[in-house]
Amino acid sequence: MSLDRPPLGMRLSDAFGGWALRRLAREIVVEGMDQIPTSGPVILVGNHISWLDPIFLACWLTPETGRAINWMGKAEAMRWPLVGTFLRVNGVFGVRRGAADLEAFRLAEGVLRDGNALGIYPEGTRSRDGKIGTFRDGAALLALRSGAPVIPVAVSGTEQLWPRGALLPRRAARIQMVIGEPRRFMHSEGARPALSHVAEQMRAAVIALLPHEYRP
Repeated sequence: MSLDRPPLGMRLSDAFGGWALRRLAREIVVEGMDQIPTSGPVILVGNHISWLDPIFLACWLTPETGRAINWMGKAEAMRWPLVGTFLRVNGVFGVRRGAADLEAFRLAEGVLRDGNALGIYPEGTRSRDGKIGTFRDGAALLALRSGAPVIPVAVSGTEQLWPRGALLPRRAARIQMVIGEPRRFMHSEGARPALSHVAEQMRAAVIALLPHEYRP
């Protein structure tokens, strides 16, 4: 079952996450929060540079809108002690990377069918150099099948807070999140959807919101 309104565990987690981020980053900039609809299905797609990216988004979006975000995350993390429980409390369901995970796809469709918010990082993994990578086709297929609006989210600076390979977060001068205008992607009835083209349009929408040093 997907989450519509945040349960107590998620609200407490978001409150703690927001508190921690405010102490780790000297400056936090969030733009475009008014682009998030207060109800109805929506797909949030963004670049992925740090473990902290979904925490940053959820800790600002959920308190602001009262909406829970349901996340597609890597399946192996769901089996880690304590971490898996924390992820499930925060609306994460596992996806097997590098495989056609039909069960995860059906869960994602159910989130949107129920009128809820779904968060996806279409690159499938964190960037190694901070620059946005290629988007896979899964988010594009979900957008076309569901008709849900897609909202691009560009994050920068979080890779300084928690770099790849680091065991713990560290202080950073500035983190930023910019949320763009919703877009809908449609295809003609009976026509084969051009998934790679839609995925590239999603990627371009995120790139347009990123600082130049994060662009390819």
